[in-house]
Amino acid sequence: MDTHTKAEDAAPEVTSVVDRTEWAKFMTDDEYYPFLVKNNLRPAIWRWEDLQPRLEEVLHDPLRRADRRFIALVNSDTGEAGGVFPAIFLGIQIFQPGEHIVAHRHNSYALYHIIQGEGYSVLDGQRFDWKRGDTFGCPPMASHEHINTGSEPAIQYVIQDMPARAMERNLIWEEPIGRTFHMVEGKMPQQD
Repeated sequence: MDTHTKAEDAAPEVTSVVDRTEWAKFMTDDEYYPFLVKNNLRPAIWRWEDLQPRLEEVLHDPLRRADRRFIALVNSDTGEAGGVFPAIFLGIQIFQPGEHIVAHRHNSYALYHIIQGEGYSVLDGQRFDWKRGDTFGCPPMASHEHINTGSEPAIQYVIQDMPARAMERNLIWEEPIGRTFHMVEGKMPQQD
């Protein structure tokens, strides 16, 4: 009788066996806490007069789609987190009258504050009209898209916990809907 199991037939091909990894460490508490503690952040300011010309640049860049026309504000003290704070992203997005930022979703929340323009966003099938001064929130994994119905470029501040998700190596992005990316090195989509 054959003792070979079906599970062995379906087993993946193994290219190597790992016994130990040099990056897996043991630390005592007197080693761990100094390793864990990070430098404090310095206060930072981003001036509108410095930001506005950069926004105009991306607005008129013919190679950028509307969803790629943003400026990320980064405090260098956050290191590889790349946020205004270690867990918080702040982006300033700009898009032309009549432009449509196509439906997408991600596992980071998104809080939008409208600085200029008017239009609407569709969040999980619900329409939210917006204009200057309005703020709205998009929960994690909610499908959302934005349409500028006004006569001037729309500018929105976008606050997300994207750096926190990225630092945990669990940032998921779906764009367009149905095409999912695990945003870690070697697995994220090509930039256009």
